[in-house]
Amino acid sequence: MPFEDLKHAQRARLEYLDRLFFWDGAATRASLIKRFGISNAQAALDFRAYLAEASNDALHYDASSRQYLAHDSFERLSGKASSMELEQLLASAPSPAFDKLPDLQRTQDLRVLRPLYRAFRAKEATRIVYQSMRDPEPMTRWIAPVRFASDGVRLHVRAWCLERKAFRDFHPARIDPERSFEATKPVDSVPRDDDWFTWAILKLKPHSRLTEAQQRVVRIEFGFTADVLEARTRKALEFYTERRWGLEQKEPRLERVSVDYVPMSEEEVDAN
Repeated sequence: MPFEDLKHAQRARLEYLDRLFFWDGAATRASLIKRFGISNAQAALDFRAYLAEASNDALHYDASSRQYLAHDSFERLSGKASSMELEQLLASAPSPAFDKLPDLQRTQDLRVLRPLYRAFRAKEATRIVYQSMRDPEPMTRWIAPVRFASDGVRLHVRAWCLERKAFRDFHPARIDPERSFEATKPVDSVPRDDDWFTWAILKLKPHSRLTEAQQRVVRIEFGFTADVLEARTRKALEFYTERRWGLEQKEPRLERVSVDYVPMSEEEVDAN
């Protein structure tokens, strides 16, 4: 990136110019002054710094509109664009033209997360009172936390369950903070978590119930570059991946063609 050697403040301003040229196709000194509260002189310096990095035919100054315009040959200097950038531009517009759904992040109680993390760090088992969705009443279990994972909404703790002698995923919000973590104990040995160290390579295609036209737009929406789309995840997280991609919905847009389970190489295991 050409701006790496700049101080953070100026780098942020030049990256903002980059976004304006990409999305709006134009920018002015006033754009920087309004966004960052800088002087006209500083805005002029920023434009000179940006123009010095841009290719000669990428931008030109239009005297009638008093702004720099981006040609079709314009290429960004600060990496690929993202939809998040567009959200930021829309939200900061004089008349906001953007809104989003409320954040429904699940409860993440630090009274639960902290002792789970400490048990993980100490390689100990801890006693919890857990309310699963399968059992009508809470159950007391001894678990040894080994890893944490996120499904994009909440954290899960992956732990060795001493009662069931198996790895299980536990939702921290279902652990009673008042009656849990009163006792810990060393764990003699926890077996290798093979599902964690195995890739699940899901091969997906537009659902067969869709029309040809519908399948075409699904391919565009999900970025297909071949007949099938591959989604790689850990076998231990396969369920969450399928749920995230909507495969469990009543009328899904995608369907699974197959899934291949591939053990990680020793190099991958060491890195993961």
